[in-house]
Amino acid sequence: MKLSHLYLSLTALLALNAANAQAPTKEEKKAPAKAAAAPLCHDHAVTPKGKIKNPVFISQDAKKKVVCVLIIATFDKSNYGMNFNGLSKSLGGYEIPLGWKVKVTFKNNSAVPHSVMVMEEELAARKINLGDTPYFDGATTPKANTVGTTSKVEKFEFTADEEGEYAFACGFPTHSANGHRIYLKIDKKFTKAAMFYADIENELNNFNITEYFPDLFYPYYQSPPAQL
Repeated sequence: MKLSHLYLSLTALLALNAANAQAPTKEEKKAPAKAAAAPLCHDHAVTPKGKIKNPVFISQDAKKKVVCVLIIATFDKSNYGMNFNGLSKSLGGYEIPLGWKVKVTFKNNSAVPHSVMVMEEELAARKINLGDTPYFDGATTPKANTVGTTSKVEKFEFTADEEGEYAFACGFPTHSANGHRIYLKIDKKFTKAAMFYADIENELNNFNITEYFPDLFYPYYQSPPAQL
C-alpha cells in the first residue's frame, strides 16, 4: 500500500471515531436535561400560599461561611403548637460556627401570631417578656414582641460573631418561657453548621443494649436483674 493511501485511510478512520464520540446515543437523546442545582437559601421549601413542601431546615456553604436556616412555627401539634420545626423547650436546634453569616427564613403555620428572635438561652427560658431587641443586630422578625406574623414569609440575617448558648425564641410575651424556642449554639470549634435533636442524642448516649435486647444476655429461664 502506498504511503498516500495509508495516510488517507488513517485520516478517515480518525474522523469516523471523532464523529462517533461526539454523536449522542439514543439513550442520551431520550434522557431529560439535568436541572440546574438550586442556589443556596433557595425558597423551594415554602410555597407562595404558605404550605409546607419538603422543608429543608438547614443548608450551607462552608467555603463562604454562610448557613441558611428555615424555621417554621407550629410545624406540628407538639407543645400545644408552640414549637419550631417540631422542636420546643430548646430540646434540639442548631449549631453554627463562630463568624458565619446566618440567613433565616421564617414561616408561621398557625392562625395565631408568632415570631422569632435570637436571645440568650437563659433569658429565653425564664423571661416572660423578651422585649423587641435581639441579641445580634438584625436577628429578629418585624415587631416580634407585639404583632408577629401569621401567613407571610419573613426573612432576616445576622452574623454569629459571639460564642455562646442562645435560642431562636418566639418574641410574643410568655411564649418562649412556655417552651416556644429552639437551641442555638455558636462555637469556634464547629467547622460546619448542623441541626441536632437532644432527645435522640440522649437516647444514644444512654443506650443500654441489655435493656433493649435482654434475650441476648440472659437465658429465657432467668430474669434480668431489676437494675442494670
